Amino acid sequence: MRDGHLRPREPQQDSPVAGNKSSAGAPEQAGTGHSGRVRWTRRARRRATLASATAVVFLVSAFGVSATAAGTPAPTVKSVQVDVIGDSLSTGFKTPGDTWPGQAQSIVSRMGLNAHITNASENGAGYVQKGQDGDVFQDLVNRIVNHETQVVVLFGSDNDTGDAGVPAAIQSTLDRVKTLAPHAAVIVVGPTSEGNDPAGDLTGIRQALETSATSIGAPFVDPVSLGWFQGSASAYLSSDLEHPNSAGETYLAQHMTTILAPAIKTAMVENEARAGWPVRRHVDTTLRRA
Repeated sequence: MRDGHLRPREPQQDSPVAGNKSSAGAPEQAGTGHSGRVRWTRRARRRATLASATAVVFLVSAFGVSATAAGTPAPTVKSVQVDVIGDSLSTGFKTPGDTWPGQAQSIVSRMGLNAHITNASENGAGYVQKGQDGDVFQDLVNRIVNHETQVVVLFGSDNDTGDAGVPAAIQSTLDRVKTLAPHAAVIVVGPTSEGNDPAGDLTGIRQALETSATSIGAPFVDPVSLGWFQGSASAYLSSDLEHPNSAGETYLAQHMTTILAPAIKTAMVENEARAGWPVRRHVDTTLRRA
């Protein structure tokens, strides 16, 4: 009070919230109560709720996880089972412990393909010729191929050169694969040669492989006509000019992965669909060199 007059009271203002800065995404405030808590408007609540929902949808879309229930883990998807049947070109004959199937396993994993490669190859084996353990290719098929198998590759074999009954043995082996794994993708790969088979030693085997592969709807890959290990690529062979050296195992792994990747990708999509996963828009099957 001054000079006998009452001084008008100044309007009381709300105390600012510590650390609160205005921004486009900040919640609208209607001031604070005596407790110092921010009072949210209905519009601010709606914006916050919408932002949270949008974030959840983004995460679900980005990672392909079905948000059917909070905290529910995504269904497990089994690996694609790939079985390899072959001879000493697939056993690491000159590179113990280092095989093209082993390297192919690493390559497909880097490509994002969920597959498990099982190598049942045997030194000296063929469709007719028995290997070092007394097995032919059909024995190896019986050992590992089953109803869970989704991809089978049969590679070779020049071990059958000059043997009688090769066409019938090839057909019987491929028919057995389809009996054990009727829905598996089968890929038939012929023998290799450091030359273009000038003497025609492999011609009969290659023709029989192509005929039988066609009969079961399987692709036939002919390394001789494709020039594998020929010309400058012969540097990938060991001194015997038949078996791959260490660089040759990588060379084979890259070729084989290119062949296997589309079949593995198809089987992956089928496995994910069975597990209830959303359909993938893209799976990278680009071959990434080691």
